[in-house]
Amino acid sequence: QAKTILVSVGVGVMVILAIHLVERNILWEIGENIPADAPSFFFIDIQPDQKDAFARLMTERGHADTRLTPLVRSRLSALNGRPVSRENYEEREHGWYFTREYVLTFQKELPKDNVMTKGQWWDGGASSGEPRVSVEEEAARRLGLDLGSTVAFDIQGAKVSGTVASIRKVDWGNMSTNFYFIFEPGALDGAPLTYVATARVDATEEVPLQRAVVAAFPNVSAINIRAVLDSVARVVDRISLVIRFMAGLSILAGSV
Repeated sequence: QAKTILVSVGVGVMVILAIHLVERNILWEIGENIPADAPSFFFIDIQPDQKDAFARLMTERGHADTRLTPLVRSRLSALNGRPVSRENYEEREHGWYFTREYVLTFQKELPKDNVMTKGQWWDGGASSGEPRVSVEEEAARRLGLDLGSTVAFDIQGAKVSGTVASIRKVDWGNMSTNFYFIFEPGALDGAPLTYVATARVDATEEVPLQRAVVAAFPNVSAINIRAVLDSVARVVDRISLVIRFMAGLSILAGSV
């Protein structure tokens, strides 16, 4: 029985060691990929009439650098004047670029860690013609968009269109608010929108801040990024614990 025993014990030890290394690597990757200036809180569903009051609350608590970003939910309506029918793309590879819901925004400044690959960012002034829009490079490739292309969105029955003025490379891992489509300021005036806020908070201030925001704005959801990452670490630890237990049974069987 020597061969069977050696194989059983060897496999058990190998699995335990491999799982330990994978677990450590996953947790290390999660920790290393978080930027040093990443926000620790996301506050979502802030209504337009709550924006100023929310900003005042954050300033009073010493977080004047809180960033509020407008969000407008929409779906693709047309590309280069050709209507987009969801039924034509649902079965295609990467068809979700045509059928998904897009969250639009308008911004004056180029977002953090966004790099221009084509075209130019606007200087802050509104264009004289059709509104300008900036597109993330992978979405532009999948949708067949380039500089000068036109794209139209359906926002709760209202059509909003724009001309592609720039294409951006986006770092989706920077823990900030990132978008596939960004319109120039003024292009989405009158559209139904909400705001999302990001703030970097010390660990000792997290719970008091969350309580203050929920008390003042019951409809606003506070997402603690540090708590989310801790939950991921606990899930990884539990999965690895189960696999280590099974590997331990292999060693026990070999010992018997």
